Amino acid sequence: MAKKEKPAADENKGPNVQLISVLLTFVVGVLGVLATVYGPIIQKRLTEQPTQTPIVIVATATDVPVTPTPVPTDTVPPGEPTSTPAPTDTPVPPTATPIPVGFDWANDCISALWVPHPASAQTVVRDGCYSQPLDVFFADNGRLSFLYDGRLSSAEVHGLFAPLPSSGTVDLQVYLRELKNGNLWMGVFSEPSLSAKGLLLSIPSGDVKKRPFVQWDMPGPVKVLDTVTFQQNPPIYSVHFEFNNLSVRAVVMKNAFATSNVPVQSSQKWLFLGFQGVIGTNRLDAEFFDLTITP
Repeated sequence: MAKKEKPAADENKGPNVQLISVLLTFVVGVLGVLATVYGPIIQKRLTEQPTQTPIVIVATATDVPVTPTPVPTDTVPPGEPTSTPAPTDTPVPPTATPIPVGFDWANDCISALWVPHPASAQTVVRDGCYSQPLDVFFADNGRLSFLYDGRLSSAEVHGLFAPLPSSGTVDLQVYLRELKNGNLWMGVFSEPSLSAKGLLLSIPSGDVKKRPFVQWDMPGPVKVLDTVTFQQNPPIYSVHFEFNNLSVRAVVMKNAFATSNVPVQSSQKWLFLGFQGVIGTNRLDAEFFDLTITP
């Protein structure tokens, strides 16, 4: 009997094909096992990853553009309508209220309310008071004092005007130390000027312990009369003025002598205290004190 032969197709299959088939089967099996074992673990890890918080960038003050502040200037650049005023470091001194006349001397002050005559007298005001001496006047121990010693080629008047109410009285005393060639002046005027209408009293030069008063009409002066001589030791003499918007009247030495009412029409009156120096050598030393102004 003849032996059967295998088909030609079977002859082409070699051992390499079978080996590859076996390896592929093995690899697929391994991958399947890995997928079965580690697949749930990987899925769990992925679900447990925290959600990342988004980062928000916030602009800070340094990130915001700043509009530059204009630099103060004192001048206006060409073409610019305005400028920003430059600040000043100089403090503005407060305005001091002058001490009322009649209370200033007790504080060693000549109140800035007084108006010096002549007007050319150098004046500096600090804290409501004139710097002293004011001309030749100074306040000390409640008194307004002066000492004038000089030779003149013509007569001169030095003094101070103080504002008075529309009506009232003025009382004061004067202490004389020396009156050589000069005259002490006291009066009430319609304006702070010796050229204005007023009533003037003077104490002429001579022995300070034996002095009369002289009444004068102003302006002028025009002499009206002399009083009797008053003997005073110490040499202290008293004066009293009464005034309203129509007239002024004077009384000396506590009713020893009184003038008639002198027409001085003004709603504002002014008290004058001072002296007159005459031609030649003058030496005048005196004090005004106990000044009381009553409306």
